[in-house]
Amino acid sequence: MIDLPVDRVHTLENFLDMYHFKDEEVLICESFANAQDVFIADKIKKPTIEITLEKAGPDVGYINIHNNATPMNEKQFQNYHKISGSVKVKGGGIGFAGVGAKVFLASNIGGEIFTITGKNNSDFFSSRMVMTKDNVQYEKNLSLSEIFGNKTHKHQYGTTYRVRVNKQGYNYFKERLSHIVQFWWNHSLLKKHFTVIVDGKEVKPFDPVGQKFKKSFQWKKHKIECYCWITRSEIPIERRHVVYAVHGKRITNEIISQPINLKSDFYNRVFCLVDVTHLSKHIAPDKESFHTNWETNQTKQAAQKFFIEFLSEEGLLGNNTSTVQTTEIVNEFTKELDKLLKTKAFKDLNPFLSARKRMVPTLDENGDFPLSEIEGGEGQGSGESGNGGEQGGEGQGEEQGGDGKTFVEDDEGGRAGKHIEKKSKGIRIIPTEEFPNEKEEAWVDLKKGAVCLNVLHPFYQIMVNSDKFGKFEQFNIRRLLIESLIKFKNDELKENWDPAKTLNMYRDLLHKTWSG
Repeated sequence: MIDLPVDRVHTLENFLDMYHFKDEEVLICESFANAQDVFIADKIKKPTIEITLEKAGPDVGYINIHNNATPMNEKQFQNYHKISGSVKVKGGGIGFAGVGAKVFLASNIGGEIFTITGKNNSDFFSSRMVMTKDNVQYEKNLSLSEIFGNKTHKHQYGTTYRVRVNKQGYNYFKERLSHIVQFWWNHSLLKKHFTVIVDGKEVKPFDPVGQKFKKSFQWKKHKIECYCWITRSEIPIERRHVVYAVHGKRITNEIISQPINLKSDFYNRVFCLVDVTHLSKHIAPDKESFHTNWETNQTKQAAQKFFIEFLSEEGLLGNNTSTVQTTEIVNEFTKELDKLLKTKAFKDLNPFLSARKRMVPTLDENGDFPLSEIEGGEGQGSGESGNGGEQGGEGQGEEQGGDGKTFVEDDEGGRAGKHIEKKSKGIRIIPTEEFPNEKEEAWVDLKKGAVCLNVLHPFYQIMVNSDKFGKFEQFNIRRLLIESLIKFKNDELKENWDPAKTLNMYRDLLHKTWSG
């Protein structure tokens, strides 16, 4: 028998493709996971992860990640260099796949990893792993000077990863490193599983201003602990409602799938961080979702039930759970989309952008809108002809066969209203449960000045209940928003765009919002 050959480069690239988040975040998550597994297994006192960034030239830098967990022994270090080689049993920790930080070798922003593990400056193992065009190779027994060059470095007890990154990777880490740690490992920071130091400064957990409750609930034989927040300010959708963590690492979050009536704007200001470490054996290879089975499904259902009961106990739910939810979605995506829809390439898609002067009603002393007929109805276009003002009823300019009159409200007919400049307030997204039988998943509503998402649509619910909900949900909202804008503009122009133009615009906007 002859062993099947393995394409190492392609294998690592395939492993990296399993992950749905940025390569820089993969490196941090994998290096932290390996440390956390040892912190827990060996009950390390004062577990600490220290990270430093180092600029080595205009287009290259290094990120050094040191942990004080028990160093690898010779056998473990040898196995560390095997792709898919692991001494860990799935379910016993986070870093079970046998890939770990070395998957970053396949990233186009990386390609080289130095590893040092041992007790001091003389008692350690070291290696350099590198990705070439057609192979993955490593060399062992490097000195500290070969690893760090002319820089003075004393190896501390534990393991250090020194990873080369290009300019793009270095800048991303420089701007967002603390946020990456906080996002993926917030449960560990809150529980003080370990301390993280970035360039000499401790990373604090995400603990927004408001009310925080330490809670627990029972599911079968498991006592599940969690934190619940009612915050003063809006939180991003990626942190909203129920967030699941295993061994301190965030896996995914889920928006409440049941129709509920949250008072005021609490829909965007509540979340629950749930420790579901008992599901560690069900983590998917991407480590940001769970495999779908009875245990994961029932655990999630129990968590959502508990969270809804918590909201009820705190008096945040109304009596009628069928009330339409009109809480606006605002996140980094909507902000980025606002910018794109003001650019030359996409400005035609924004139904709320066209600046124009129009006749609007004026309030009387009681705050009411009276009605008055005026000459020369300025419409929604340039004001020379067309429909009546947005709030002023209907009227036609003379060029369209009308009598040149329009209307504004005025109880005595003595005020003609005012000309104002109407400009876009940006894209708004409002979830609605008002039309459960509507075949459309989303549509533009000019009266509300927003795109409405039909959250009870069957396909939307499929995305909500998917085992990879976080990314599917984000992608689906982008898809729906872009589709509704294109459909609206196509109907408004009363002329069909050719398929190539439509598909190209859809593709370009989706790519820019997703990669952005």
